[in-house]
Amino acid sequence: MAEALWKKTFGPDTPSTSCGVSPAGYPDGFMVSVMSEIGIDLSRFGCRTLDEVADAPCELVICLAAEAEPDAKALARARGAQYQRWQVSDPAMQEGHHGERLEAFRISRDAIAARIERFARERRA
Repeated sequence: MAEALWKKTFGPDTPSTSCGVSPAGYPDGFMVSVMSEIGIDLSRFGCRTLDEVADAPCELVICLAAEAEPDAKALARARGAQYQRWQVSDPAMQEGHHGERLEAFRISRDAIAARIERFARERRA
């Protein structure tokens, strides 16, 4: 979600790559649904690991998951990139019925989008 939301804010050609701590081999159906609600199709999104993106150029590493923080910080240090930690709940950890899980993904989507918008405003200031 973060990569797509970043590109929605800064433009589709803006370099941006996201990855997961333990990504599934396929896009999460809840993620696909909530992103579709805002006009973004992630049905063919390829989930990646940190190792798969470690060689990509980067100026900024943003960590959303607490369990990824040590590796994300190490990547930022190794690449000479700025590091930021944004606290966002992992919606995949939400238990409950379909509606509860879908709402957890909406909350995370909206939290990431709001944080990206704040970052964009700060950058323009």
